[in-house]
Amino acid sequence: MTAAQENVPMPRPQRPATLTFTQAILGLQAFAAIFAILLLWGLGRAGEVAAPAWLVWGCGLPFVLALGYAAGQQRKSWGRWLGWALQAPMLAAGLVEPAIALIGVIFLGLWIMALRLGGRIDRERAERDAAASPGAGESGAEIA
Repeated sequence: MTAAQENVPMPRPQRPATLTFTQAILGLQAFAAIFAILLLWGLGRAGEVAAPAWLVWGCGLPFVLALGYAAGQQRKSWGRWLGWALQAPMLAAGLVEPAIALIGVIFLGLWIMALRLGGRIDRERAERDAAASPGAGESGAEIA
């Protein structure tokens, strides 16, 4: 190995697609939850919903923080379960304001897609890496 080859940094491994997708969905859902809090707070001030401000902010802000925390914990095995569990409060808030339930359904669909498509992409990457690894072509069959 030459001196020039020693100074070349090794390429970083690619992040799993499932991790990227689930973190993005939970992060975006946290922003949507902030706007849902503002919606409920404004409707409460106008007398359109019977939700006191202390309840809206007291339940809403911890939920937003939990979404942010869950986004950071997606590398752990229980992080996905936490993400699943945090889909329920957004749907349940639809009992107060149906528009929030619609947002919850959209994010639930995005969460399912993130897990399914991310898993598929990760499997395909693993297959491609296994086929490209040394020793994969020893059987004489060439992979195109």
